[in-house]
Amino acid sequence: MKRTARCVALACLAGGLAIGRSANAADRDLTVERFDSGTRVVREVAEALTGEGQSILECYPWGSRVFLGFVSLFSESTRIALIEWGMRLSVGHDAEDAGRLDIDSLPQWCVDQYPAGTYETIVVGSPNGAVAHLAALLGAPFLTTSFGVTFRHPTINADDRLAYLSSAQSVVDSILTANPDENYELIAHYDPVHDRSLVEVVDFVRVKLTRFPAHYVDFIDRHLSPGGRLILVDCLYGWPQYELGNGAFLQVGGLGGLHATTFLDRWPLDLPVRTRRESEWGCPEGFAASAVEFAAERGIEIIEIRLDHPWEYSRLAHDAYQACEGARTDVLLIDCFNHLNPRTNLETGIPSLWLPFNTIEGPALVEEVLRGEMFDRILFTLLPSFADSPDTAPLEPWLELLTRYGKTELVGVDLLRYPADPLAPFRFVDRLAEIRENFELDRPLRLKVAALQDLIAGFHDRRAEEADSD
Repeated sequence: MKRTARCVALACLAGGLAIGRSANAADRDLTVERFDSGTRVVREVAEALTGEGQSILECYPWGSRVFLGFVSLFSESTRIALIEWGMRLSVGHDAEDAGRLDIDSLPQWCVDQYPAGTYETIVVGSPNGAVAHLAALLGAPFLTTSFGVTFRHPTINADDRLAYLSSAQSVVDSILTANPDENYELIAHYDPVHDRSLVEVVDFVRVKLTRFPAHYVDFIDRHLSPGGRLILVDCLYGWPQYELGNGAFLQVGGLGGLHATTFLDRWPLDLPVRTRRESEWGCPEGFAASAVEFAAERGIEIIEIRLDHPWEYSRLAHDAYQACEGARTDVLLIDCFNHLNPRTNLETGIPSLWLPFNTIEGPALVEEVLRGEMFDRILFTLLPSFADSPDTAPLEPWLELLTRYGKTELVGVDLLRYPADPLAPFRFVDRLAEIRENFELDRPLRLKVAALQDLIAGFHDRRAEEADSD
């Protein structure tokens, strides 16, 4: 039986969500999905700035832990079946409500996450876990380009690309009709490998801002201190996307151990296709240009971090931790996708090395960073992917690798239930709370903007040297 993956790992909360779901769906706000990666970056940065929040557990309503603890008692196949049942009951808005989505409410939601006050730096652009770490180190709010929303459709076979296309086209048409401006684009994301069970029940649509929105302009005008700077995260990562028309696209597959052509060959569509900035990680060119234009108009210095891949941001963020006064050199925390919490790293001085996801290229990438290092302890977490996808890395190679560099502790991961472990997020958050208490610094880590500029310059120099050596 095909199993779930990336978003389903986060949607393993679905059974618990079924407990808290309103009986009247029309009363539910049409807003961002709490398990979406872009949403989580915003919320993790907000928690780091305020010291308040529940990290990934914000996705879970009351009663979830009890329900999922019950689910965890069963065999793997039964656990997955119960999770999928919960997803059908709970995940996504009603498709007929797609026309109620107010695009303008999304950037408003983003700025509302941050406390009032003045900031020396504000980060804008494409989200990923490493960007959450960088923004947190800078004490800077992060204003995202990307918002994920989901809409239910009748259960389909995950391989039925035409059925998914039909339902997604209807949803994006409704959103476009209700929001007739040109300051955003829609990307329906169809990933029958990593999000297999999710695509069976919902259309996943990312709203991507293509212009700097008025809410961001107002937030920066009110909260950026005189002489403050903007940092633009302009991730260039690309992926082929099918054109649906009127500023809407459909992306098949996404980042991992499989090449984009694998997805296009296996799930082709008779539509025009072109490579564009990737749905989850890429920054729309229009947004980046608009941010630069806004900064020039206001006389604000803007620092651009333009890199090709989310993993490069991870390496930069890892360097940034190491450059901070008070950073520990004997402990490392390797976090993964949405299992991250920069607040913990700041308050303990433990550097992060963030993994975009648990796929087969990950161990080699991590080994390249760790080579020559030794640690007293490596704290290691992986998102419970519920996956049998061909590019998922099993746990054993990870442990074999990491134990060569230090005593390795699994954080939140149950060896007997991984990767189908419904309680992993709860254990992860509990353990991080203990780590904060045990390793708390007198003063949280902080990165100066000038130090970041030096790191960016050095990073580009190193990349150029590596390219020359190749």
